[in-house]
Amino acid sequence: MRTPLQVKLYRSDLPIMEDGAADTVQAAAEAGGGVLRCFPSFVGRKFCLPGKNLELVDPDYFPEGPNGWAIDERWNGSAILADTGNGIHGEGLCHFHHPDGFLIPMDAAVHGASDFMVGPLYRTLGGTGFYNKEFDNLYPLGHHMHPWKPEAYNFNPWRNKRYKNDCHTSLGLMEYFDEEMMADSVRDFIAGKDNHLRSHARNLLIRMGTGFFTPTRILHGPAAVNTEEPQRDRDDFRFYQSHVLCPDGEVFLGQDLLYRHLPEGLEGEDRVQRLVSDIDMRRNKDPYIVEKHFLLPVVDEEASQGGFHDEWRVFGKPNGDEVFSLRQFELAPGAETILTGPAALCIIHFSHGHGTLANHQVEVKSGIRLGEPLNDEFVIPYAAAKQGGVKLVNTSTTEPLVGTRCWGPEAWGHRMPKAPFETWPD
Repeated sequence: MRTPLQVKLYRSDLPIMEDGAADTVQAAAEAGGGVLRCFPSFVGRKFCLPGKNLELVDPDYFPEGPNGWAIDERWNGSAILADTGNGIHGEGLCHFHHPDGFLIPMDAAVHGASDFMVGPLYRTLGGTGFYNKEFDNLYPLGHHMHPWKPEAYNFNPWRNKRYKNDCHTSLGLMEYFDEEMMADSVRDFIAGKDNHLRSHARNLLIRMGTGFFTPTRILHGPAAVNTEEPQRDRDDFRFYQSHVLCPDGEVFLGQDLLYRHLPEGLEGEDRVQRLVSDIDMRRNKDPYIVEKHFLLPVVDEEASQGGFHDEWRVFGKPNGDEVFSLRQFELAPGAETILTGPAALCIIHFSHGHGTLANHQVEVKSGIRLGEPLNDEFVIPYAAAKQGGVKLVNTSTTEPLVGTRCWGPEAWGHRMPKAPFETWPD
């Protein structure tokens, strides 16, 4: 007899069964017609304020009260934990519903049934290699970079219903900004001074229905909009902008966010120079950094038939490597289709409507409470994806059923459209 873990997910009473995950996850997928239903995973950051596009009830955006950490992310299909320091069990990690009423941690399922969940690529990745998340901050985020994790954005109007104003994402650095100026900005950050780094950046005007690709070591400060972000399965980041906006004006972030992921023992000027060298200054100063990484949607004409519209929002292979991709679809009222794709693990997240997916009900709702099970996030494991497709039905007679599908490394190969950064001269 399996024994549940002696912990629960935040504000959830559902038992968690890690023991025997290899068997239970396959049983759960079989019961779901090849599809796994996910329990929602909300994530909070101490340095962020929620934009309130994640459809939680207002009080639940601040689980520990107005002076505590705040929720501004939701992670979809993640087999890793979020590095927040909040001390919440399972924060960021996806869990699957089993028909017997318990939850299966995705990491246990992936590592216990790797052939079923991920397939042969697991031997290279050691996991899934990716996840998808929503990021939803009240203000533009400070200029930061990811040392090892590329990420991308889908600007989905269905997740930005409050969007009314022009918003800009800051990117890279202007050509005049040299290494010594960067070093001075780091020194000001260490001294607690406002280094105004974002004022030296180029900017992308956000257009709903488009995408953007951000490579590693590129400074960026996302706009105050909800973004769907496929990315590598890491939670690494480092801030280089010292002050960010809050309701009372600008506040100092603190050096801990500047020193993340540095080797131990670095002090003084050695630390400053390491922080500067970790930024790819040449690529950050590229005058065409916006044009190279901006992604216009590409419609899949073959798939888009019979009331189904499917288009690429995130695509491209940085340095020749397919790391992740995302497509957004709309299914017309009363229509149905077979969702097909490559033989690869797929994360599905719905953003509007009602329907069915294989044996599951689909419902996108607002007024969500923390700890509440939902019917808007699913995973198709590798073994089920190999079998062909799953049936999607829009049960509404008036509203479209809208969602995204996200894949990880080496899913599409030559069938993926080329991104601008693959065709522009370097």
